[in-house]
Amino acid sequence: MTYKIFIGLTEIAGYYGNLKKGFQEIGTECTFIDLSSHPYQYGGDDEPNFWVKVCKWSLKSLDRSNSKIMWPLLLFLTQGLKVPIFIWALYHHNVFIFGFGKSFFRNLDLPILKLFNKKVIFTFFGSDDRPPYIDGFLRDTTLKAYPTRARRIKTNIVTIEKYSDYIISHSAFAQFHQKQFVNWLSIGIPFSIQPLIDSAQTKTKTKNCIVILHSPSDPIAKGSTRIRAAISELLQKGYNINFVEITGKPHTEVIKELQECDFVVDQVYSDTPMAGFATEAAWFGKPAVVGGYYGEYILNDYSQEHIPPSLYCHPDEITSAIERLIVDEEYRLELGRMAQGFVRTKWTPELVARRYLEIIEGTVPKEFMFDPNNIRYVQGGGMPEYRSKEIIRTMIGQYGIESLCLSDKPELEQKFREYAYEAALDK
Repeated sequence: MTYKIFIGLTEIAGYYGNLKKGFQEIGTECTFIDLSSHPYQYGGDDEPNFWVKVCKWSLKSLDRSNSKIMWPLLLFLTQGLKVPIFIWALYHHNVFIFGFGKSFFRNLDLPILKLFNKKVIFTFFGSDDRPPYIDGFLRDTTLKAYPTRARRIKTNIVTIEKYSDYIISHSAFAQFHQKQFVNWLSIGIPFSIQPLIDSAQTKTKTKNCIVILHSPSDPIAKGSTRIRAAISELLQKGYNINFVEITGKPHTEVIKELQECDFVVDQVYSDTPMAGFATEAAWFGKPAVVGGYYGEYILNDYSQEHIPPSLYCHPDEITSAIERLIVDEEYRLELGRMAQGFVRTKWTPELVARRYLEIIEGTVPKEFMFDPNNIRYVQGGGMPEYRSKEIIRTMIGQYGIESLCLSDKPELEQKFREYAYEAALDK
């Protein structure tokens, strides 16, 4: 069967642009339409018709508009233009890959896709399916709003599971899922860099100085304050460090800095050992320090061959982990080589696209599948333990254990209860 794949409608860290590239490399027709707005300028998306071009123009105008009259008109135009884009995509494609938990019309179009016998795959990245009470990436959420948000996310996931052929998610943030899904790290993060950038010469070092790069998309959730404190402590110990932190810059600037650093510090509270930024660093042979509570659970959910190499440590060990990469040059270089070998041989766009093709054809290996009833991880991502415990205790105390939306998984629900009422140490 000949597949014509549609990818949309939001880019994240260059994932879908690289996936599209992978499909093209294996000779599979693919269209990627990005109807999101972000400052990172990843590129790689398509403008295959007039409707998409006008819609993207409308989105840009919407971002720039401060007019109380023009803003609602532009919003109406943007949403309205999705109708002809959807009809065009429906006619020209037989496989649809969506991300961020939504399709064209907040998943109201999923029954139509199934009516026309389209193959539907949803890929989740955490912010779209992680329970809100363990999601440090949320902003301006009051304690009383968490139960409502939890129900909304859970309901959305149940709807997606009803109409999707396959789900790709990660066992560390898939607590709300009810059906088996393809485990995220088993598929991988597609990544590659244009040869001209890849072959650029790095800056010649004139001093015995360790260059450490930190590029947070969300400084609060990434734990940037703790990372800066760790660097300050190490500077006081006498280490010659050049700490570079960049935020909100075009992707090309991040790539340039990656080529010139010795290693990166990604984040403090990550529920994956290698997210987008650490993957980019690995491509250039630069190891990553990644903090997170999930390190104690990951071998229960993945075989060793699917776990990307990084210095994945407990959040309390972030300073010592950074120090280790400063003082142990042999280990630093070897970890960089291992990380580079992993992403260049297992997470290339072509190989990730081939795994997607196995999913589309229904031939995905059984060991890639994960039953959400086996999830035992509760600490989440983007926040320290004391904060998530506080939120969960408040939810249980004021709204009952059912507010966690985990009644379909009694063992996991009980584990959250036990976790919340452990002695919470304010870090």
